[in-house]
Amino acid sequence: MSTDNLKLLTHHHQLENAVLTNESIPREVKNLLAGIATFFNVNNQCAFPNRQQLSKRTGYCPNHITALIKKAKDLGLLISTPQFIQVDGESAPRQIANKYEFVLEKFGLFYNKAKALLNKNRRKKDKANTAHQEVVNKRIDAVNQMLDECREQPQQEQPYYWEDYTPPD
Repeated sequence: MSTDNLKLLTHHHQLENAVLTNESIPREVKNLLAGIATFFNVNNQCAFPNRQQLSKRTGYCPNHITALIKKAKDLGLLISTPQFIQVDGESAPRQIANKYEFVLEKFGLFYNKAKALLNKNRRKKDKANTAHQEVVNKRIDAVNQMLDECREQPQQEQPYYWEDYTPPD
């Protein structure tokens, strides 16, 4: 699938929405994926929730979460990679979490870091320009208001200095 048909992922809410609007995913798996999507880090393209966190978020028991993760992996929607850490005093490393990555193409999304940063910088620049333009517009309005007030007040004729002047004898 080319990126022409896909939408650029810029926020995890887009992923959550894409998961929930996908009709081909079974309801339980959809709820699990939506729960994982709330932990999704767009910049790193992964999420690290544990089963207890997912259990609280989805309402399923931790043992059922494991079965749902397997089902999502079998459907090709999710990639789960165990994460290990070596603990002093133990011979084998201990699994601390799973790293979850979504197959974004299945949800009609794609991620391009350069494009996302470009869009973010463009929004930031547009916001700064808008703020600057608002300040400029306020100044212009203040000057226009002062000019209008001057035009509305009747001009008093002041005698010229030389009219009252009498030459010395």
